[in-house]
Amino acid sequence: MKKSAIKLVVVAALMSPMTLMAQKAALPKQITVKGSVKFATPQDQYRKVWLSRDNGGGKPEVVDSVVLGADLTYSFKIKQDHPGIYKLNIMQWDHISFWSDADVTVASRGYDTAKMKMKIPHFYHVKGSSDNNFINQMELNNTNGYLRMVDEINEEYFAKKYQEEKGDSGWISYLKTRKRYNPMRDDNKAREEILMEIYKDRPVLIYALRNMAGTEDGEKYAAALAKLDNLIAKYPWLTEAKEMKSTILKNKAQAQKLKAGQPVPTISYPDDLGKLQGLEQYKGKYVLIDFWASWCGPCRQAIPKVKELYAQYKDKGLEVVSISIDTDKGAWRKAMADEKMSWMQLLSDDKEKTMAEFQFSGIPTMYMIDPQGKIITRFTGYSPEAQKEAEAILAKGTVAKPAGERKSIPMTSF
Repeated sequence: MKKSAIKLVVVAALMSPMTLMAQKAALPKQITVKGSVKFATPQDQYRKVWLSRDNGGGKPEVVDSVVLGADLTYSFKIKQDHPGIYKLNIMQWDHISFWSDADVTVASRGYDTAKMKMKIPHFYHVKGSSDNNFINQMELNNTNGYLRMVDEINEEYFAKKYQEEKGDSGWISYLKTRKRYNPMRDDNKAREEILMEIYKDRPVLIYALRNMAGTEDGEKYAAALAKLDNLIAKYPWLTEAKEMKSTILKNKAQAQKLKAGQPVPTISYPDDLGKLQGLEQYKGKYVLIDFWASWCGPCRQAIPKVKELYAQYKDKGLEVVSISIDTDKGAWRKAMADEKMSWMQLLSDDKEKTMAEFQFSGIPTMYMIDPQGKIITRFTGYSPEAQKEAEAILAKGTVAKPAGERKSIPMTSF
């Protein structure tokens, strides 16, 4: 028998039904999760811990919850067909992920006891299996990357302030001209890539693949699908990998509908009086659609800038429609009252569906729509650069065209 034929026989044997049954039989059917909290929230209704499972579709499903004990501890018994990614939501303060192929324990801070309360990311080491350590390392990398970003922003702010107050530009010049050993994003990416290479054949890799693919063809997209296909072949029981691939393909198809030049999806959301409203009433107008929420700091910071844009271009044909993804109507109404926004305010009645339909995971996300109801561009966040682009679109009367084919018409003609 030829060597190539022998290899085929060996592969077939490895993937035989008996081998797959043995592989699945070795998976843990039940694990115990134990946790402790240092500080409990004073709000009794939030003294709970929620347990969710990520099934690969992009929306974790709450599978259990417990009330925090008087000794500030909690525990879960997880019965499962196979291991997967779980997340602990501890009193709406700490959010901790783990891989469920062995018992796990974790200690977290819990409630922020500082006078100025901030829900900033914290890293908590989850004691579990060696595969679970992949999630530990990914989380540490992400947390440190976020903190480094904040530190760099703060340093630049104080360097500029020092220049203004002291007339000394040495500090800010150093920050602007020095060559860093590794820019923040490159540093984060390098650490992530080596971790993914080390764990490339382990099922827990799906934790990193959840947000890797995006919706655009390219090297990263192809790599994510290839890694998923590898996991699907190696672990037929890993249904999350199959569902994740299906979700990625669906998201890509939906993203194609949101390209420049495409008609904006039809919406129907209730306003603050409960009346359903859509965008058809704004035909012939430019519309800036702003997806936001009361609890989103960057969203609230963007509102004054949107007000400036609206005041400048309202009489020339601009309308703004804010669509909140709040789940607390009271918080939404209070934010509207506080911000005093003088344009249409709508509330999504299905947050997850809205985020999937308009393909965003972070807010504020904004879409600029032309007078024919077609998408001109999308802003992820509302930076000074986004503000300038929006002003240029409105000043020039830009209409939607496929990328690279935009043209301008006078805005006042509508």
